[in-house]
Amino acid sequence: MGGMSGQDGYIKPPPGLLPPPKTPDGVPEREHVPAVPGGMPLFTPNPSHATGPTIPSFRPPMPKGPAAPPAPPAAAPATAPAQVQRPASVPAPTWSLVLADGSNLTLSGATFVGRNPTATDAAPGAQLLPLSDPAKSLSKTHALLVPQLDHLMVTDLHSTNGIAVITPEGAVTVLEPGRTSPIAPGSQLQLGSFVVTVRSHTQ
Repeated sequence: MGGMSGQDGYIKPPPGLLPPPKTPDGVPEREHVPAVPGGMPLFTPNPSHATGPTIPSFRPPMPKGPAAPPAPPAAAPATAPAQVQRPASVPAPTWSLVLADGSNLTLSGATFVGRNPTATDAAPGAQLLPLSDPAKSLSKTHALLVPQLDHLMVTDLHSTNGIAVITPEGAVTVLEPGRTSPIAPGSQLQLGSFVVTVRSHTQ
């Protein structure tokens, strides 16, 4: 026979005569990995053939930003300023106007001053104090004077020539018409060209 006989007694066909054996279906084909010189062959696992459980990836939690500062406490509602009251043991002050000739005109309460003053709705029960002014720089109802514990409250009743205040230190302030301003004792009131000095003393 033309075949070749091996040592085991079986006939071996010449190379290339038979087709190479087929790999059974379902069995992955083994990859050919070249051997590493001088060592064991290097096997690279095929991810598509992995059969083990998938290990989930782990990401550390992101650090959180700084905590927001606590909200400031709500502001307490503003309270009205306490009213200063004169103790009964302290005598009430008496206010007066000192004229250029040295005479004193006592102010016992709210008082309208001018050449010929009349009461207005600002103080219906106030007293009337006419002042002699030959120059007629005073208006008929020039100002309203209201004595307080520490100050004399003065209101310019939209007079023609206005009111200026001269403090004991010499500072001059022109009052705004219709607005009430506190005047300290010892100050001078210039009503037009009529000048009086404000005095205060206890009873």
